[in-house]
Amino acid sequence: MNAAKKIDSKGRLLLGEDLAGTTVLVEKRANGEYVIKPAVVIPASEKWLFDNKEALSSVMTGLKQASEGKVVKSPSFTKKKSWKSELED
Repeated sequence: MNAAKKIDSKGRLLLGEDLAGTTVLVEKRANGEYVIKPAVVIPASEKWLFDNKEALSSVMTGLKQASEGKVVKSPSFTKKKSWKSELED
């Protein structure tokens, strides 16, 4: 979109319905220009996963396996016997 836009008296800039509800990052550059980029926000408590490539890879592998139906039966924790005997190596 290349268009002249006017910022209203409350500092708001309307970008159009196609961006309604979109989260954006607004970057102010040294030369006074502003750059607006679509963004996805990650909760701080989940950031560690994206910082840990090994953990993220493991999660992605597990999700792929689950989507392909490659799952194993989990042990029953409600039985009286030891559930450790049900675990696969």
